[in-house]
Amino acid sequence: MRDLDEIRVTAQDKSPLGADRTKEILDTNFRRIPLRTQYALAQFPLGSASVLDVGCAYGTSLAHFGNGSIGLDNNPEAVAFCKALGLEAQDVDVDDDFDLGGREFDYIWVSDILEHLEAPRLLLRRLIPALAPTGKLLLQTSVLPSRLARRVLRSRGKQPFDADVHYHQWTQETMTHLLSRAGYHVPRVLVPRPPELSAVSLFLRPAFAPRLIFVASPDEATLRTVERSENRNRRLA
Repeated sequence: MRDLDEIRVTAQDKSPLGADRTKEILDTNFRRIPLRTQYALAQFPLGSASVLDVGCAYGTSLAHFGNGSIGLDNNPEAVAFCKALGLEAQDVDVDDDFDLGGREFDYIWVSDILEHLEAPRLLLRRLIPALAPTGKLLLQTSVLPSRLARRVLRSRGKQPFDADVHYHQWTQETMTHLLSRAGYHVPRVLVPRPPELSAVSLFLRPAFAPRLIFVASPDEATLRTVERSENRNRRLA
């Protein structure tokens, strides 16, 4: 993992956003490495792998991925900040078609973005050619908690999973189905957790977790089935 102090020094020296805005971004995004990123780096060799970070924002995860990694985001300020850190980033709206020039990646990291998109399944389909033959999609997302948990969160002034926050409300089952409809096989679903909770990992079941990481790979048989269904629907339309 890249040293956070090093990142702060680089940003303060090279950021094109001005001292006040740069400090605000650093204080908000680089006080610590996000839990989901810490967990993923411990489970997969992302620090030495090429990773396509979809929805990279200000590079909080991208900064810790290996050589050949690229971030995609539709916020020009975030892309400029990533570039100032020495990261490769592109200003791309992933709800539209985009061209990566035929590049392939060991991993694709999709974190906290799919629930905000108009066409999440189309994005997942577009990402398949960007995966190397043995590559894996790592999709981290929040999942809908119980009504009681939502009531408690709202009582504390939080608004998780409301319509004006997320377009889509996922559960483990609906996300697995979406990935299947996009042509992926999902062999594992993980619960991101702090390292200090590793001893009780057996009790951290996906069914009770507010966030999950879906580990998926393109599946040719599934993709052919989906394409046949889509072609049939087009003929009947």
